[in-house]
Amino acid sequence: MGPLDQQAPVRDGRHARRIRNMTVNFILNGEDVSLSADPMDRLSDVLREQFGLRSVASDCRVGQCGKCLVFMDGKLVNSCLVPAFRVRGVEIVTYEGFSSTEDHAAVHEAFERRGLDLCAFCEPAVHMTVGSLLETGHRPESDHIAEVLSSVYCTCTDPISILEAANDALDAKEGKKHARSR
Repeated sequence: MGPLDQQAPVRDGRHARRIRNMTVNFILNGEDVSLSADPMDRLSDVLREQFGLRSVASDCRVGQCGKCLVFMDGKLVNSCLVPAFRVRGVEIVTYEGFSSTEDHAAVHEAFERRGLDLCAFCEPAVHMTVGSLLETGHRPESDHIAEVLSSVYCTCTDPISILEAANDALDAKEGKKHARSR
């Protein structure tokens, strides 16, 4: 079997046509993997169904809730908006991969210090969003931090507490960076 495995029905206007599933190779949480899917399948669905990654929810399916966030070549994206064919040759990091990083440890510690216990639906997306702020290499402006955090629709914790924890994580990372440069 080659890159085009089996046919899947697709509606195109008034007529149904058949296209074949594609095999797509990419890096997922540091591992070389491949998927076989309709090229237009949502990445969020493929990650849950083929790889069993439960942190990637797809509640809204239109990129508004933020529950499907993943890092795609280092950039935070809504995986429900990414067609499967777009991941060919790229690196995808889900919460499962992010949770083993130093940045996640800093985020987790900041939320613990604030006594914030997010629900299982919100925690992956909120932690990854804060993690994306740590990746910038510099301290973002307060408005930018609030804007980035607003990309996740979280009803289990108030936004001010999340913003304070994000600032704590940024402060901790900044403190470590200054300690290393001395």
